[in-house]
Amino acid sequence: MTLKKISNRLEQLCQVRHLHVFEHQIGTHRTVTPVITEYVRTGLDQGPDGQYEFFRARATHRGAMNANFHTWHNQVSVTVCHQTKTVKFGPTGQLIMAKRGIGLGPSLMACVMEWLLAQSISHYAIDPGSLSRVDASEDSDRLQRNRFYQAFGFRLSNWDSTQTGLDVVDGTFTADNVDALSIPERYKGRLQDWPTFESNLQDERQLGVENLAELKIIDKWTYGKSWIGRMVLEWWKWPFRFATRHKHPLKAWEKS
Repeated sequence: MTLKKISNRLEQLCQVRHLHVFEHQIGTHRTVTPVITEYVRTGLDQGPDGQYEFFRARATHRGAMNANFHTWHNQVSVTVCHQTKTVKFGPTGQLIMAKRGIGLGPSLMACVMEWLLAQSISHYAIDPGSLSRVDASEDSDRLQRNRFYQAFGFRLSNWDSTQTGLDVVDGTFTADNVDALSIPERYKGRLQDWPTFESNLQDERQLGVENLAELKIIDKWTYGKSWIGRMVLEWWKWPFRFATRHKHPLKAWEKS
């Protein structure tokens, strides 16, 4: 049975390990995407116990049908066969991100690569994976895709090996062995574990509540000034656009 078929079976057996968060900034808006890691080690029904290992990092997908996770998109996985000493990246050879250009793909790959490089199997060979044609419809897309793989140490070539590197449109990505792969510094640590994120979020929310309370006190003081006092404040460029904020009813989470 090929590693591709083995990977498909292991996908059904893996269990959730950890919950992470991927954040990216668009202007002043911060988007948060949940990410889970999954793992299994088994011999399936055809080999010694622990022959295969499977590790996957997958992010939620808004376009998934009746689920939070897509069957193939927004995920990176790796399957290890300790008998043949071979490693295969997936899912089933193709890596497709629903949101491109935000760093999600490199973050998931770095997470999977970090696990792989910690397994002390540097001499294991890399089974070639298929490049996604979806990410090569335009020259700029092709260059972005190919630079992504090359940044992690993969070697690219088309099916008959007549093209290599950035020029490859349709073909494979591979490497001589695990030792040839590496994680660029710019992609390290992009996923934040949930306990750390939750703690930081609570601190941010508490700070926001305290700051809002202070602003309401200032607004109330501003609102009580005479017209002369307001003229002076306006001359000082006081932010009158918030002058009635203290009149708004308190939210449930503002009450102590």
